[in-house]
Amino acid sequence: MATRIIALVFLGLFLAFVAVMASVTLFVRDPLPIIGPNQSLVLETTQIDPSLRAEISVGSDYEARVTVTPLDRAESVRLRFTNGSDIPLLAEGATAEGQFTRTGRWELVLTSAGTEEVLAFVLRD
Repeated sequence: MATRIIALVFLGLFLAFVAVMASVTLFVRDPLPIIGPNQSLVLETTQIDPSLRAEISVGSDYEARVTVTPLDRAESVRLRFTNGSDIPLLAEGATAEGQFTRTGRWELVLTSAGTEEVLAFVLRD
């Protein structure tokens, strides 16, 4: 009888563990896009109307190239580590280039017509 109780307790714990793992997708509402070396990522604004489209390309040495279209509507383009200071971006025509300083969560901050929008993404190894 004690063996059955122990087996039922372990079965209950196992089923509870499976239920918690299956419910994780319900808690993660809007996962952040992930980008790595030699990849590019396209982000679009939702608060700025009409929307701006930003393409971030990462080189093999974690150099960043940001292209915003339409460029004439973007008042400022900033790239920063979450809750950190902006990294310097060198503008070359329609693109801006800079150097990522570390991996982790980054933010592209776009300003247009007095509206500022933060687009977050994750930079991986």
